[in-house]
Amino acid sequence: MSGFRNARPWMVPAGLAALTLLAGCGGPPAYRDWTAGRDVPTIAFDECNEQVDNTMRLRGYPLRPLPETPQYGYRKEIFAQCMRRKGYANE
Repeated sequence: MSGFRNARPWMVPAGLAALTLLAGCGGPPAYRDWTAGRDVPTIAFDECNEQVDNTMRLRGYPLRPLPETPQYGYRKEIFAQCMRRKGYANE
């Protein structure tokens, strides 16, 4: 605790500036270096299921609603939106 009392006022902004510079050194990701693998459809399906589960939980809806409930249509629609965002078309 006594170390903070003896710190110079200019040390805090200088330290924060150094951390900010170091955090940005990685550069943007090179998306062209990546190609889709064989498991991509399964991964996209699992990711969308997880996102839909989180959305349903946040809204207070059951995770696996019965087909005759309005929540079933809601779940189906937000899942379809997620898959479309990932570049998949409905078969």
